[in-house]
Amino acid sequence: MSSTDPRFKEKEAELISLKKKVRAQKELSNSDTDLLESDNAVDPQKIEKKTRTEELIGILEKAQGKRLLICIKGYPDPDNIATSLALAYMAAQFDIQSTILHFEQISHHENRALVKKLDLDIEEYNDQFDYSSYDYFAVNDSQNTELPIKLPETCELLVFVDHHRKLGTIKSHFLDIRENVGSTSAIYGEYLANPRFGFTGDTLEQAKIATALMHGVRTDTDNFVNATPLDYKASELLSRYVDKDLLALISRQSIPAKTMDLTQIALQRKDIRGTFMFSGVGYVRDEDRDGIGQCADYLLNREGIDTVVVYGVVGGEFVDGSLRTKSHTLDPDKWIKDVFGQDQHGVYYGGGRKDKGGFQIPLGVFGKCSDKELLWILIKKTIDELFYNKIGIDDSESSGD
Repeated sequence: MSSTDPRFKEKEAELISLKKKVRAQKELSNSDTDLLESDNAVDPQKIEKKTRTEELIGILEKAQGKRLLICIKGYPDPDNIATSLALAYMAAQFDIQSTILHFEQISHHENRALVKKLDLDIEEYNDQFDYSSYDYFAVNDSQNTELPIKLPETCELLVFVDHHRKLGTIKSHFLDIRENVGSTSAIYGEYLANPRFGFTGDTLEQAKIATALMHGVRTDTDNFVNATPLDYKASELLSRYVDKDLLALISRQSIPAKTMDLTQIALQRKDIRGTFMFSGVGYVRDEDRDGIGQCADYLLNREGIDTVVVYGVVGGEFVDGSLRTKSHTLDPDKWIKDVFGQDQHGVYYGGGRKDKGGFQIPLGVFGKCSDKELLWILIKKTIDELFYNKIGIDDSESSGD
């Protein structure tokens, strides 16, 4: 059929018309689909992920009117005291009644001064304490949720906030663990910046909280040497409301005579192995326990030493130890866990963070030994051998100059 044939032109016109109809149908179909998608789809820019502070506010709103037990694990220190105080204030904004409970004595002189000068309302646990009526509990500044008491199964973990590496699985309504932050106090400083908490520094209570949190940031970052951007940001907020005179008074507490004596003992019994220094200081009273860490801080200043471990028997029940390091390669958390391992329940005997760590090993039945001198010899030999095996140095290479 020739292109000049009328029938050819007729067929060509029909084909063009058909193509137009198909194109129009496709456009209509696409238009309908686009309309359907625009009706049901949500603009990604309109989906805003909640901040951690907003998540916490949501959790506290759900717990409104309930009772909260805020637990301070281990020996109370500025970071966990301050954050417990801040959480109690935040919970009160939602009509949540809180009690701050600690299980160990407040032994460090600065911590005693913090509680006394700020007149903080915290309780020490005793056998008469009734914890059966609490709906929730909370833990700050700790690697796990293990408590020395057995709470009712109905008492759930409401809040868990920390800046250490967590141990095991933690089930909490609100969970905020930030290993890249120098202090838990800084995280709470971020929370308090939210207008919902009404933290303006206008009341004496808020000034106390700001002062405590600032002290927590300062001590946990070693006077800001190990501070992170969030630590500085939180400090900028808190600095507007702190009682500077009170903060200075708390920070400048004199070193107790017992701590000075303990430091002298640590120096006399030092055992230097390369860049490591170990020192067993013998038996230490419960109230002087924090002196062990202060000894380690002091000994770390010795030239040629980059890691110090000081340990002793505290209260006749535990071997308590503190590690301090300047090493760029030693991870205190891993080092201590490798040395001492776990108990029968899978709980590690110690842990740490960037430049410091600690451990606590129960003596159990051996604590009843009447020959304390013989017991100490056994403890020291065992602990030292664990250290020597870890750093790969033979026992015969002693250098206790």
